[in-house]
Amino acid sequence: MYMNEAECEAAGLDPKEVERIARGLSRYARQAEAMGLVICGGSGSSTLRYDDGGSGRLLVAKIDGNVDGGDGTNPFSNDGLLRGE
Repeated sequence: MYMNEAECEAAGLDPKEVERIARGLSRYARQAEAMGLVICGGSGSSTLRYDDGGSGRLLVAKIDGNVDGGDGTNPFSNDGLLRGE
């Protein structure tokens, strides 16, 4: 996990609060991974899934909150800030 302070400040967000949230999400993501769970998100929803070897991963839980899976690109914009696709 790492913080982009300039981007937090450009968004008007408290970097310490963003860091607190990011650390918590990172901790839970590692715990999920250790249990064999995958966090899947996109189109405004997300789920926890488990591969039991069947025809598709079991959806073991729905997660509240808007999640955008994105395509992973994160170029720097003309203003020097890191932005997603």
